[in-house]
Amino acid sequence: MRNASRFQLSSAVVFTILALLAVSVTAHGQKLSVSIPSLNLANNERIVGFEIHTQSGRIAQLPAAPIGWEISINNDPLWNTTTKGSIVVGAAALATDFFQNFLVVEPEKKASADMLFDLRGDVVVTSDFVSERRIKLSMKDFVLKEIQANKAQ
Repeated sequence: MRNASRFQLSSAVVFTILALLAVSVTAHGQKLSVSIPSLNLANNERIVGFEIHTQSGRIAQLPAAPIGWEISINNDPLWNTTTKGSIVVGAAALATDFFQNFLVVEPEKKASADMLFDLRGDVVVTSDFVSERRIKLSMKDFVLKEIQANKAQ
């Protein structure tokens, strides 16, 4: 009888763990890789900063934070997030390839019709580190690619 009780207890523990895992997987939605393919930099311009605003979504990952940059992510509990980055030293200025799959975002599943998922922002560039130019970005400037869920999770 003791073995049967241990088996039932073990089964209950395993079931509880599996249930918790299922809830955590379904609590999160679709994840999207974000790229900015066309920035149209002038000759000798380098990227020295950026600010991206996400409406009805959260930043799930910033896969490759560049060295020499200060980056902050504010994942607001109302699903309106801001990601900001700027160079600490001039040598850390970047080329446009940084913005290839540079963010992973998760749109809010239950967003209201008046707060649909949206991305917008600015990229700050310079050629001389004296004057800067801001490139305004709207949703049409971003390319989103769905990330396939890992079957093992």
